[in-house]
Amino acid sequence: MRFIVALLALLLCPGLSLAQDRLVVAGAVCVDGPVIALRDLARAEGMQAEAVLAAAGDRPLLASPKFDGARASLNGPRLRELIVQRLGPNLPPVEVPDQVMVQRGGQVIGTLALLPSIDKILTTSLARYEGEVQIREHRIADYLFVAEKTPVQIRVVPVGTPVPGRISLRLEAVAGDGRVVQGFTGTVFADVWKTVPCAARVLNRGDVLEPGLVGFARRNLAYMPRPAWDGRGLPLRMTAPVGEGQVISAEAVEPIPVVSKGQLLTLVYEGNSLKLSVPVESLEDGGIGSTIRVRNMQSRRVVAARIVDAETALVP
Repeated sequence: MRFIVALLALLLCPGLSLAQDRLVVAGAVCVDGPVIALRDLARAEGMQAEAVLAAAGDRPLLASPKFDGARASLNGPRLRELIVQRLGPNLPPVEVPDQVMVQRGGQVIGTLALLPSIDKILTTSLARYEGEVQIREHRIADYLFVAEKTPVQIRVVPVGTPVPGRISLRLEAVAGDGRVVQGFTGTVFADVWKTVPCAARVLNRGDVLEPGLVGFARRNLAYMPRPAWDGRGLPLRMTAPVGEGQVISAEAVEPIPVVSKGQLLTLVYEGNSLKLSVPVESLEDGGIGSTIRVRNMQSRRVVAARIVDAETALVP
């Protein structure tokens, strides 16, 4: 009877238009009882819609899932037809998504409101790349269903150290006492745009890399198979060929060696009361402080030696 009176009041009031009001059904809800009512599904926008919800919001529409934690998927258009059939045609506009998920018990959290926080966390984690970070392709469920009604906060935990490209996430529902109530997974894609060194011409293995041979271009680190060289420490030596315009990776350059393979050195051994020196041949390239293999020119024995300068190595 209250519902009929409310509808008559709306129809007889010339200053109000039903088109200004609407009932908006959520995409996901949780219900506690054995039936699903309009109040469980929809929110009212506008005075007329509020009056309808007040008058008929508790009217049962259909049975809820059978036990706590059980979930059902409702067809949106059919649900709208059911609402109109049960409550009559003189309703404000009823907006229903294509699918409505209903869980018995617990609570549901929409992830749309979480996306800015997720983006901020990942942008901060990727700041070490010193580039422009853009987060996209959020592959996360639209709604997170938590089995318990305990108030929770959602904690975002990247799986491993975030790097440019596809990033895996774990979303944890955390209770006030710090207990993880439930976990969820998802992924996002991180673009990191940065100006990186590129080859001004074709560079071959063994070439000396000098400032005039280096150009710069803006690249997306997410699509680079290897970390880019940081552009510092010139001159350097190329360890791998790089085509014109291609990014110079960190592993494609090395310090110019102080000692070259095949070079003759003096190998020094210093003990507490003894100092020996013998001629050796370097079997590897190396810089000051690096350890290389050398061959004793007299005994032909191969040992490890630490480079002191361009002419001397020391037994470690």
